Amino acid sequence: MKQAFELHIGRKKLFSKKDNLLLALSGGADSVVLAHLLVSCGFKVQLAHCNFNLRGSESHEDERFCSTLAKQLQVPIHITHFDTKALAKTKKISLQMAARELRYNWFNQLLAQHGLKYLLTAHHANDVTETQLINLLRGTGIKGLKGISEKRNNILRPLLPFTKQQIEDFAKTTGYKFRVDQSNFDDKYERNFLRLNVIPLLKKINPQLENTFCANAQRFAQEEALLEEIIEQKKEKFVSINQNNCHIKLSLLKKETSSHTLLYHFLLPYGFNETQVTNMLQPSASESGQLFNSPSHRATINRSTLIVNPITPLAQAEMVLNSLQELKKLPQFSVSELKTFAIPAKNELILLPQHLVFPLRLRKKQSGEKFKPFGLKHFKLLSDFFREEKMSAFEKENCLLLVNGNNDIIWVPGHRSDERYRVPANAKAYLKLTWHGE
Repeated sequence: MKQAFELHIGRKKLFSKKDNLLLALSGGADSVVLAHLLVSCGFKVQLAHCNFNLRGSESHEDERFCSTLAKQLQVPIHITHFDTKALAKTKKISLQMAARELRYNWFNQLLAQHGLKYLLTAHHANDVTETQLINLLRGTGIKGLKGISEKRNNILRPLLPFTKQQIEDFAKTTGYKFRVDQSNFDDKYERNFLRLNVIPLLKKINPQLENTFCANAQRFAQEEALLEEIIEQKKEKFVSINQNNCHIKLSLLKKETSSHTLLYHFLLPYGFNETQVTNMLQPSASESGQLFNSPSHRATINRSTLIVNPITPLAQAEMVLNSLQELKKLPQFSVSELKTFAIPAKNELILLPQHLVFPLRLRKKQSGEKFKPFGLKHFKLLSDFFREEKMSAFEKENCLLLVNGNNDIIWVPGHRSDERYRVPANAKAYLKLTWHGE
């Protein structure tokens, strides 16, 4: 196995003997064998062990074992303790998710602190098979069916070509001792249930199941790369990006036979799920001006175009400005002084310095609010003004107002100023406010 391991590392050019490596060491057969292989092959490696304090004395025995192994191999080891249950409770996530978050955050810190190039984990061919089955059961595309990647950013998994049986046989042949986690035999966990109950049945049909799934994973990875290339080509036809806003030509996209798949991939970076994509393609979505929310973005359909905007802190809360200096510090505005009048652009406001009554407020509209749009002699509901401006549902919800200290709406930035703040053309000094957006 050692020879096959070295050949695999060299053929794939995963890392070299000049690289400083960090190995996540649990004490189980997989990570123990990987530790021995790395040292015996002459690679520079440090070990990292996490004690999640989930298995009582067993967790502490694992820690002692890993510490002893590091001394035997004569390599540095880093050990930390986590209160995994506390994090899971605070974030309302599973223990498995909490443990994953804790360990990878810590691994990244170690990489940075000690100048280590790669993090190595001991995932193997059986893990690929299990992950593919889990993703298939949950519903996934090609990305999920390719299972576990051999290299993702600075994380490497050099044991993927080897099965669990090969690794354990090698450990027994060489006399390498390792720890056995009894929780791996509890089939209440999804992965364990598949490993203990489902996969043995599938192997009766295909004894080389792991090899087949690994070969499938490589094909799926190539097909995913091809799909991404096609999607990038399609983006040029259907998608335009303006600053932080994404515009998708939905009416044109619907003519494509794979419209759902294309839209799903266009929106994947923004956090929208498949159900939302399906609803976006329904005729009722554009008729109702329905809003779709992801953790980071909102989308709405306006005149056959799907508009995706980031949800920003400014759009969520009122901002109070106590002085002109505070206004000048906002990245959304620039403020300049003029000696002569100039006709403002749509994103500009010209006013007299004495017009400003502090504190100003930058906020969303409230129900029933009115202002006097520039050029009109009467008040108009903001809701009516928004409709006449043909603003999308998203734009209406997130449109901000600059409100004077006397509660007058001075300006709907980027749209219209208030007639009450019209300036004379012969004043000695003016302020120009330029709106740069959120």
